[in-house]
Amino acid sequence: MDNLSASRSFSQFTLWRAQQVPAAPCVALDTDLILATGTRTSIAQHGELLQGQIQDHEHRYRRFLVSLPCARLYSTVTFVPSLGGSLTVEPSHKIKAQRVVRLTLERFGLPHLGGLITVTGNITEGKGYGSSTADCVAGALAVADAVGGSLTEEEVAQLVVAAEIASDNFMFNRVVLFAHREGAVLAELGSRLPKLEVLGIDTDVTGVVRTLEYPPATYDWRQIQYFQTLVAGVERAIRYRDLALLGRVATSSAIINQRFLPKPMFSELCRLAECVNTVGVAVAHSGTVLSMLFDPSDPRLEINIRQAYLDLETLGIDNVLRFHT
Repeated sequence: MDNLSASRSFSQFTLWRAQQVPAAPCVALDTDLILATGTRTSIAQHGELLQGQIQDHEHRYRRFLVSLPCARLYSTVTFVPSLGGSLTVEPSHKIKAQRVVRLTLERFGLPHLGGLITVTGNITEGKGYGSSTADCVAGALAVADAVGGSLTEEEVAQLVVAAEIASDNFMFNRVVLFAHREGAVLAELGSRLPKLEVLGIDTDVTGVVRTLEYPPATYDWRQIQYFQTLVAGVERAIRYRDLALLGRVATSSAIINQRFLPKPMFSELCRLAECVNTVGVAVAHSGTVLSMLFDPSDPRLEINIRQAYLDLETLGIDNVLRFHT
C-alpha cells in the first residue's frame, strides 16, 4: 500500500547561515543551516475501514481507527521560510496547516522563523476524506524539507494530532491500529492493505461533518468487547489477504456507526452492495461518505461495477469516485 506520495521542490532558494540554532526538543539540526522552499504532497482517505474503542491490557479505553487510503485525493503544501515575521497561510482558513508548521518549526528548534504556507489540492472538506490530516502531513514534511531535517512517521503523527486534536492515519506507509486522539500506534497490522477496488460515494452531498464539533461516539461495553473481535479480524484479514473477512469487518464497523452518525440510504446501499458482489462497505465515521469494496480479482468485476453505477443512478447518486488501494 502506497500510503504517502511525496515530491520535493528546492526552487526559490533562500540562504541563511544561522549564528546559533537553539536545541530542538526532539531533533537537533546542524548550526550551519540552509533554508529552502519545501513542498510535499499527502494522499487522503475515503473514510475508515474500522473505527471504535478498545480496552488495553492496562484497562485504559483507547479510541482507534484504520483509514481507507485514497491516492486520488491529495493535498500539497509549499512552505517558503523567512527570517522573522509571521507565519501566513493561503487559503487563510487552513489554520490547522498553519498550526502544524509552527509546531514542526518548534520541534526543530526554530520557533522564530516565519514564512508563507500555501495549501492546494482536490479534497472537499467536511466529508470524511481526511482533508485536514492531509494538509497537516504535507505541512510537517514540507517544513522538514525546508530546514533540512527529517521526521519519522511516528513523529509526523504526533505533530498532526497536536495540530488538529483528532487525526487519520494515512501518514503511515504501513497498516497500523492508530489511537487518533493520542498520536500513538496501538498495533502493527501489516506492511500494506490487500488490494481493493473501491467505489466511493457521498451519501449527503450538501452535508458536512466538522469532526471537533461532533461528539465522539459513546460505545457501550458490548460494543467495546465486539471491537476487540473486529481488531483481531482486521489483523487476520491483512495478514492472510482475506478480502471477504476484511469486508465483513468494515461492514460491521459501518453498522455500529449508524447508531452515532447515520448515513442516508444506508440500508439501500448495503442491499445494492450485496447485489453487485462487493466484499463489504465502509464509511467515514466523522463524515458523509461511503465506500463499496470489491475484490479486484473477481472475473465479473467490471460487470458488477457497471451494474453498481446503474443502481446508484436509480438512487439519485451520479457522482462516484473509483479508486483502488
